Amino acid sequence: MTTTARRAAHGLVQSPHGAIEYREAGEGPAVLLLHWNSASAAYFLPVMPLLAPRVRAIAMSTMGHGESDRPPEPYTTLHEYAQAAAWLLDGLGLERVHVVGTHTGAMIATELAVSWPERVDRLVLEEPFNWNTERRREAHLRLHEYREPDAEGEFLKQLWRWTRDRVSEEMPGVEPDFRLLRQRFIDKLRLADEAPAPYAPMAWEGAGPYAMCHYEMWEAAPRVQAPTLVIHGTESQLGRSHEKFLDVIPEARGLRLPSVGNSVPFQHPELWTREVLAFLLGD
Repeated sequence: MTTTARRAAHGLVQSPHGAIEYREAGEGPAVLLLHWNSASAAYFLPVMPLLAPRVRAIAMSTMGHGESDRPPEPYTTLHEYAQAAAWLLDGLGLERVHVVGTHTGAMIATELAVSWPERVDRLVLEEPFNWNTERRREAHLRLHEYREPDAEGEFLKQLWRWTRDRVSEEMPGVEPDFRLLRQRFIDKLRLADEAPAPYAPMAWEGAGPYAMCHYEMWEAAPRVQAPTLVIHGTESQLGRSHEKFLDVIPEARGLRLPSVGNSVPFQHPELWTREVLAFLLGD
């Protein structure tokens, strides 16, 4: 079986902090899709054809990712990332949408729902977590540490192997399409250069984690007004917080999807799409 990253409409919206990349497919209720760190709007291409028959799926590239511009001053808060999402909605003429965020995108989606509640109809948070502890910040510093590229290209080989292994973990038993691998490699490579303060010693891919690791999730989550679906994988390391999210978000329901490690949309794309659409559309 081959998973193909099918073509979706592609565009840019101009915002006060530069261009914001998006991809979209389908017609119907608008659903904003927010990806995890080091990816781009292309992250959702494998599931957009599954969503498109029933909704207008709009995937955004987080500021500084994909073809979205880096902000004029480095973002340090999730509020700034969420503001950019609101600017994208403004540029597309959308007042209110459903929002689906996965991993880092779930954190941005939470802040969007808290600070702009009038823009969010229903909310799906996949693998949300409270990253704001010293130990977890240190873990991200190690994970996203900047590495100087070498003249022999070994850095690029390692990056390609990382991409291949990561996609294979996300879609066990599925032979990934080369175009999907290439896109994920390019997205990762774009963020592999040296970052300024306050992200250093991380590469630019550490920008999102920096904001995420300084976010008071347990203060924010109780302020979410939108009906919310909280997803963690059955084997998720982050799933230990699943019940707490259900307790603190006023209108939350939970879903544990079968997973190898943490849940992502592509391990069981048909099941993921069916459950997400059922929640968003009230099926």
